[in-house]
Amino acid sequence: MIALAWAMAKKPKATKRILRSAFRPWRIPRPKPKQKELAMQENTSREAVLAEIVERELAMFLATNNEGGVSVCQTRPETFRAMRKMSHSAHDEALLVSYLDDLRQAELHGRNFMVEKYARMDDRLPPLSTSPLLDQIADAEEAFLQDAQRRYPHVIKSNGQGMFRRYLRCELETLSSRTLELYAVQVSRAQHEGRNLVVERHDYLMRLLGKGGIDACNTAGDATGSAADMGKKQEH
Repeated sequence: MIALAWAMAKKPKATKRILRSAFRPWRIPRPKPKQKELAMQENTSREAVLAEIVERELAMFLATNNEGGVSVCQTRPETFRAMRKMSHSAHDEALLVSYLDDLRQAELHGRNFMVEKYARMDDRLPPLSTSPLLDQIADAEEAFLQDAQRRYPHVIKSNGQGMFRRYLRCELETLSSRTLELYAVQVSRAQHEGRNLVVERHDYLMRLLGKGGIDACNTAGDATGSAADMGKKQEH
């Protein structure tokens, strides 16, 4: 205060500027988010989208009427959750967000993707889509699977290539054109980058089950908890 009074006496104009500055509203500068924090926020957002997807799919699955009554699969929701998390684990956030919107729109219009998929597999419904992207994606995923089975024979078992393709294609038919296009772009990008989405999904599942990843399981010859093994317990 003494210094301020002295300044007022010596330099009135300068003092006015000091006073205006001194009583200007003061804002605490916001620190810029660090790269690691941004990555954590993005990961949290992606996990939240994935969690909602799986829960919406589970609701559809449990609402599916089985001809012989409630199926054994429908009494194992945790297995269903693990398998569906695995299925979507290799997808980027843009694709997941688009698919989540598909699920929300389906609910608004009274659609059940699980019912439609199984009905298509049994030829009880006409094709839901004739997009050329269906075969493009199915071809790529089938190639991923064959390569994955060759590289990780102790983990990734074959349940029949024909069934794999039919299941996948019928599921793809339930997707909107927007989601299908994003899926095709992601598959193409993975091929270009030398990535194998089937390997990535199985690695995710092994870690989810606390088994240390696909390489460790294959070296140990441990297929327990693999998609093939869990598929015997859960139709997903």
